[in-house]
Amino acid sequence: MLQELGVQAQLVTTAARACQSGVRVAGASGRTVEQTLSHLSELCEQAAFATEPSRTAPVPGSVEPAAPEEGAGRFAVRAAELLAAFAGRDPAEPCPTWWPEQHTVGFWMRRLLHATTVHRVDLQLAAGIPVSPIPGDTAVDGIDEVLRVWFEYRLHALGITATRSCSVGVHAAGRSWLVTADQDGAAVVGSADVPAATPDSVVDGDPAAVYLWLWGRLPERAVRTSGDPDATAQLWGLLRLATR
Repeated sequence: MLQELGVQAQLVTTAARACQSGVRVAGASGRTVEQTLSHLSELCEQAAFATEPSRTAPVPGSVEPAAPEEGAGRFAVRAAELLAAFAGRDPAEPCPTWWPEQHTVGFWMRRLLHATTVHRVDLQLAAGIPVSPIPGDTAVDGIDEVLRVWFEYRLHALGITATRSCSVGVHAAGRSWLVTADQDGAAVVGSADVPAATPDSVVDGDPAAVYLWLWGRLPERAVRTSGDPDATAQLWGLLRLATR
């Protein structure tokens, strides 16, 4: 995971330096290139503080957006510092996080890997350069993270519920998740725990395509869908609220 985070961080800096100032990235984030780099630098600071409490607590919004070249350099420094710190830590070591299911250094390693990967795609598209492939294991883990951490937990934390009951099966690379949502909340079960009941709709496809579709970076035509289109649309819409 750390090796892949290093690869993705390097791709971020390379893509950012190829971007024109003020360009708004494609996909669901709505940020400019400068805002994307500022956001990633802030995530690095949050992770560094959580895993090394002796550091000064970051102030939200303190990393001002800067021109792509400057923002890329700033992110590169923060990412390198964080990778060096992570390299000497046990992923199972306890530390504060915002997800109740996992209070370990490994949470931040995983979170930074997926944030960096998704925003790397944003920046490559903004720069008009080829989008580098996403390793299959990273994509499958990213599907699990966006469904469990963002859809299931974050919606609950935000107090957001579905307008109608629905269930969606998500499949990629032999893995399966059953996603349910109703007026009482959202839930996700995966792999062997998936019940035999037929979901209202199904989304499947190449792991990287499913991963990026769930993050709002690819259109629905990039994945295969079947069943009730309203159930699929509600999953996508709720994820936009959870991940904004």
